[in-house]
Amino acid sequence: MAPRRLARALVLSLTLTLSLSLAVAPGLAEARCTGADLRDHLTESGRTRLDAALTKVPYALGNHWIAQKGSRRIHVIGTQHSGDARMFAMMRQIRPLIPQMDAVFLEVTEPQMRAADQEQEAMAQYFLLPAGRRLDRMMGAQDWQDLSSRLAEMGIEPQMAALMQPWYLSDFLTGTDCRKRGFGSRRGLDDRIERVARFHAIPTLGLEAPEAGLAALAALPLADQVGMLMLDLRSDTRHEDLFVTLSESYFDNRLTEGRILMSWMLYRDLPVARSEVQRLLRGFDRSVLDQRNRAWITRLEAALDAATAPGPTQSVMVAVGAAHLGGEAGLLNLLAARGYQLRRAGST
Repeated sequence: MAPRRLARALVLSLTLTLSLSLAVAPGLAEARCTGADLRDHLTESGRTRLDAALTKVPYALGNHWIAQKGSRRIHVIGTQHSGDARMFAMMRQIRPLIPQMDAVFLEVTEPQMRAADQEQEAMAQYFLLPAGRRLDRMMGAQDWQDLSSRLAEMGIEPQMAALMQPWYLSDFLTGTDCRKRGFGSRRGLDDRIERVARFHAIPTLGLEAPEAGLAALAALPLADQVGMLMLDLRSDTRHEDLFVTLSESYFDNRLTEGRILMSWMLYRDLPVARSEVQRLLRGFDRSVLDQRNRAWITRLEAALDAATAPGPTQSVMVAVGAAHLGGEAGLLNLLAARGYQLRRAGST
């Protein structure tokens, strides 16, 4: 079998195996997680600096906002894609709202994902380098040897790794006992909201095609992908701490706080300029968050304009990853720019 066909088959096998392992025993990873919330270990000056940085980010707080413009009301829910027992309490607040909605919008719906599962061969293109490109030719000999050794321990042979997109390999290197390596089945707040909506026969619609998120990752400049992979390979950053910090921040309605702290902590053990780290992270956010946010807003408003509201008020829910809510190019700021009045749910 040709190398690219072998690599394609390996990508499909790894994705399926990792998804099944997470679906079968979601509690095992949590039991072994030794991460700490880094916010609890900030110095007084660090806390002051973090508070100051947070004030500069539009709509930095909250996982549930209501956007209102005329007779149109949009409940914007920031979700976490991986499961957590604390979501039961969140759903107690959200569940009664769902039957009142005219529609529920998610990043991608379950039927879309099931259809995409039948097209895994086409999906593999986002995990593989363009024809003619090889990762072992983009890295120094010693770095490639170190990377190959790390990946071989995970069952990825060097000849296959050489054909894979760097962003995908980074995902394996940064895996922890808190977040398994690779992609797992979706068991988060999105799924719970969608399940309730379907039970009440509320239409559920996707804001993008199933491959859009992968396409955004694959669209990152290869030089930047390799740069981040090299940093992940060389760094001793405790990703367990970063995972726990982000998760705890999310459940505190302060995910942006955790994301700022993560950007400060990543690769601090390496002799790399912080300006370069911030450049790489901003590029990642532009592709994976900002560009998709703008596309979602356009698609959402087009769908609402085309719909006939059953009553005097058109009410919908938008449930997407919480990292998409805050910031200059976050969904909330984009809605405000389009004339919506926003308030946090529960506030007056």
